[in-house]
Amino acid sequence: MFYSSAYLRNRKDRGFIGVLSYKDESGKWRKREKTLKAKGKRDATKELEKWHDAMEAEAAHAGILAPSTTVIEYVSRYVDTLEASGSIERSTVTVYRAMLKHIDGELGSLSLEELEAENAQAWVNAMVTDGYAASTVRKAFNLLKAAMTNAEDTGRIVKNPLRTVKLPKIPKKEPNALDAAQRARLVSFLEVAAPNPVNLGIRLALFTGMREGEICGLQWRNVDLESGTIKIRTVIGRDGGKTYEKEPKTGGSRRDVPITSSLADALRARRADCARERLEAGLPFSNDLYVLGKVDGSNLAPHALWEAWKAIAASLGLVGTQGKAPTFHDLRHTFATAAISEGVDVKSVSSILGHTNAAMTLNIYASADPDAKRRAAETVSGAMERKPEGARIIRLKTGTDDK
Repeated sequence: MFYSSAYLRNRKDRGFIGVLSYKDESGKWRKREKTLKAKGKRDATKELEKWHDAMEAEAAHAGILAPSTTVIEYVSRYVDTLEASGSIERSTVTVYRAMLKHIDGELGSLSLEELEAENAQAWVNAMVTDGYAASTVRKAFNLLKAAMTNAEDTGRIVKNPLRTVKLPKIPKKEPNALDAAQRARLVSFLEVAAPNPVNLGIRLALFTGMREGEICGLQWRNVDLESGTIKIRTVIGRDGGKTYEKEPKTGGSRRDVPITSSLADALRARRADCARERLEAGLPFSNDLYVLGKVDGSNLAPHALWEAWKAIAASLGLVGTQGKAPTFHDLRHTFATAAISEGVDVKSVSSILGHTNAAMTLNIYASADPDAKRRAAETVSGAMERKPEGARIIRLKTGTDDK
């Protein structure tokens, strides 16, 4: 007997049921269920894993050998377990399931015992040859490696064979920020544009460096117009074609962002419009409403925001410093690049952006301004050539001087 998958069934207020599925001697799928003692999802997942291991050990002790597990079967079950435990974001689960198709095939049909560094390296090289982006290759490989690490940790294999596999380098992308002229064109547009949610979203990205998910997830209860502060506490994530609310990804992403008086004025105008629209719809205003949300209380989807921005950028003829049309995320790059080029200290910029540390900010934006190096060289040159007051110039004679 071989238990191919283990998952939880939530009985709402009555706890969890663990479910094991297996094929019987005739090849038909069967299930075994057990009411778990744990009340929380995390503890229930651990209890389910222990029960699964105990049932596997019992089958092995009875002399019922499990069939050889293929790579794709094990990785698929690994993703199922992560999803059931709730330990990763829904959007991450979607990415993992998309990566399974790359693992499936010749490599995926191998048994765990047959997986070696050589055939894994050949698989990586084939993906590169087939034209897959280095980022895609790395995502697929990292999922495979994580699953094999789990197999090693649980004693399913003796040693993870993937530690020596070489991966393609991801080329560094320079920020495609807007330069001063392009920024001026955009700001001029915003000054005369209708005060709708999309245009306010653009303002928030340009003047605060907020991410699109943070902007779409911003609620009125986290906007303090008196102190001029926005609190990043909720984010809108994307799972396929659906959106959902989640907490900021890291502690650094959970932050307070200062806003200017002009941006505060734009937010006040938006708040007044929200209250009016809700009143006309016969609905009360609530601080739990999304700043860019619809009258029914639903959020503006991030992809709707960047699609609208794409049309606006095209109509304005905007081009970033890398010669490409700017994405919505490039507005965040624009904020950071402008801040650093104007002399704002890197620590402050890093804090506003929600970066883990200032080194990350420096690594991305230190050379993003094409004129920054020239200004730096001129500044240093001026310092070198500046003569201190009262200094006496000494003329040195050389062998070529006239006697």
